Amino acid sequence: MEEKVYRFWLHNLPGVGDRTIEKLLSYFGSAQRACCAPPEEQKQVIKEKTIERISAFNKTFDPARAYEKMQEKNIAFYTIEDKEYPGRLRKIAHPPYALYCLGALPGEGRPAVAVIGARECSEYGSYMAEAFAGKLARAGVSVISGMARGIDGIGQRAALRSGGRTYGVLGCGVDICYPASNRALYQEIADSGGGILSVFPPGREPAKQQFPERNRIVAGLSDLVLVVEARQKSGTWITVDMALEQGKHVYAVPGRLTDRLSDGCNLLVRQGAGIALSPEDLLAEIALLTNRKELGKGSRECAGVGIGDGKKQGMGAIRYLDYAPKSIVEIMEAMARAGEGRELPDVLGELVGLCMEGRARQVSGTYFAKVAEG
Repeated sequence: MEEKVYRFWLHNLPGVGDRTIEKLLSYFGSAQRACCAPPEEQKQVIKEKTIERISAFNKTFDPARAYEKMQEKNIAFYTIEDKEYPGRLRKIAHPPYALYCLGALPGEGRPAVAVIGARECSEYGSYMAEAFAGKLARAGVSVISGMARGIDGIGQRAALRSGGRTYGVLGCGVDICYPASNRALYQEIADSGGGILSVFPPGREPAKQQFPERNRIVAGLSDLVLVVEARQKSGTWITVDMALEQGKHVYAVPGRLTDRLSDGCNLLVRQGAGIALSPEDLLAEIALLTNRKELGKGSRECAGVGIGDGKKQGMGAIRYLDYAPKSIVEIMEAMARAGEGRELPDVLGELVGLCMEGRARQVSGTYFAKVAEG
């Protein structure tokens, strides 16, 4: 068997979590050696009871056949040793050892926002989720969520209707649609260039204790988190807490003081979360995050494209600027109509470069204007 199959076996072992996998790989040097080592040697790393459970498990589990069945379902398996493993997850504390994917992984060069909130949402929350997720998706931002009822699913459907990419993170195996009522959304996400993701092996049924880890991955795959509607005590707070631990920015859509579904968002704002009054607020934050990353790299390139590349090709964003400020969304829509559609990080990178050159100015957030020559 290939080493990848042994890693798959390792990740499916009962009673063996990511920390134990790290210890086994550190001690034995490879998943294959860990698998083939005699129990006496395995005892140096794991407890005897766990070894007994593994022995019983191995009598019924054929890793090569199980791996083959998984591939037949078009499910991909990535471990932290693989170059395809999401870079955003590598940066969080204790990144998951493995990730299963039905469809595609989020693009590394594409900004990502988690859109989360109440399952039993109001008409106001539904409208806001659609408005924010739809506009973010049109601007080239990936929408990450847990594919739950309510705000999660509404935001993801809006992203799909806008022709964007969205990714659903599950608290069960990726071959299980949860909740079952979202079957159409589940299929459309996988078929539209997005992906269904999970840190749990195929066949794993949803369980309450698995959802905090699901929420941690939602936050980990995102550049920032948007809470549309939430009660003061809800599962949404788990995602928020984990996002803050990861150093992510959290935004909240404010609501009426008398609306209990807005208590959570209003409390977040009082505690210092960003106030999301429009999708442009989030696009402005993404622009700032992108600029900070590029300054940290000491480079004037964004998402692998030089800031001046568009100008050299005669396709620069400068052609779509005016002396009156325009939002990044307006600029990108004009470029798309002219057949010069490009990704958000690329366009933002070029606009920032134009500002540095004195040919444009950033008015506020993601609004840019041309600077008069002379």
